[in-house]
Amino acid sequence: MSPQVDGELKQAEETVLRVKAVLNRDKTSDDERSTSVVGMIDQVLEHHAAILLLLRSGMTGSAFALTRPVTEAVVRGVWLTACATDAEVMKFVEKDRIEPSYGEMSEAIDTTCGIDYFAGFKTQTWKVLNSYTHTGKLQIGRRFTGDQLQPSYTDAEKVEVLRVITASVLLLVRPFLARQGHLDSAKEIDISKTF
Repeated sequence: MSPQVDGELKQAEETVLRVKAVLNRDKTSDDERSTSVVGMIDQVLEHHAAILLLLRSGMTGSAFALTRPVTEAVVRGVWLTACATDAEVMKFVEKDRIEPSYGEMSEAIDTTCGIDYFAGFKTQTWKVLNSYTHTGKLQIGRRFTGDQLQPSYTDAEKVEVLRVITASVLLLVRPFLARQGHLDSAKEIDISKTF
């Protein structure tokens, strides 16, 4: 593993450890919305840890395949936190259904939160994320180095995945803490301090 990727792995770990410390400090509500989002946060944290383990083990294709579930859980979690009505939350809880598409949720988040991020991120990355997750051409193409069956993921690609998944953790946790009324804790979860 290159020093650059190793440094990024360590930074990603340190960032998530700080996030966990902030999360564990404050009590959260015990309502359906909060419980659902906390479950999503926990799943994202587990996927994040798994991606780090997979990259360290040289299983880069599997690590890349997990980036879509991370970003999808982030969009769902932020949408449930900031946009979903109580009826939409209950539909998710009772029927495991979220009606808006990933793109519609992304647009709703941007509008509700007054930002310009999620919809553009979806447009730029969705096909790539799907290709890696569903063993598409991008994933298959990375299985070869020249005419040899040997993975060809670059350090720059590994760093990009690490940064995206770590930023995703922050993008999910910050609005959740704010909605819980833990504004000081939410301010500690700041992407600009991480990257």
